[in-house]
Amino acid sequence: MEKKYVIFDLDGTLIDSIPDMCREISLLLKDCGRRPLTKDEAESVIGHGAKHMIEGAFALTGEPLSPERCEEILKVWINQYSHAQMNLTKPWEGVPETLQKLKKDGYHMAVCTNKPAAPTTAIMKKLDLEQYFEVVLHADSLPVRKPRPEPLWEAVRRMGGTNDQAVMVGDSEPDAEAAKNAGFPVILLSFGYARKPMKEINPTAVIDRFADLPDILKKV
Repeated sequence: MEKKYVIFDLDGTLIDSIPDMCREISLLLKDCGRRPLTKDEAESVIGHGAKHMIEGAFALTGEPLSPERCEEILKVWINQYSHAQMNLTKPWEGVPETLQKLKKDGYHMAVCTNKPAAPTTAIMKKLDLEQYFEVVLHADSLPVRKPRPEPLWEAVRRMGGTNDQAVMVGDSEPDAEAAKNAGFPVILLSFGYARKPMKEINPTAVIDRFADLPDILKKV
């Protein structure tokens, strides 16, 4: 059965957001008397949600935050990042064209991200990506997040599909874990933000170009 319900991760899958995220988190760290993150450090703390990123960024640059202080800084971060220019955040090459083709070919598409609601909405609007998706689930949509399976199941439900018709497209370990937990095949990008080798993550398929996705979807 061809999988006609496709769930996409956002950061590292549809867009390259590391440059802006690294810049904004480094500005926040500077305001708190900390050093900026390197690109590799930024990549290491992205993917599990904003709270995990804040905790990781501060642990890498000095004394870890208390739970109370983390919640305070998290609110500052979300407001700051949501209002940032995000001029460095771009879709990966081939993303708009491929999404347009998939939509034309009758695929139902959703975004499932651990990014908070405000920056998710701002980025998708700025990059004109909203038009391709029937459903967008972010960190504030449900009580749980990836790698728990519930966000993936909920995305399929809202699109009117069934779980046996669905596939996950992502770039890193949380996406692969969520898909495995949900019982979905998973296609990963080789050029995203994964920290482990693809052989170790063991996805259903790997693509080296986003434009290859339509052909791979017919085979998973």
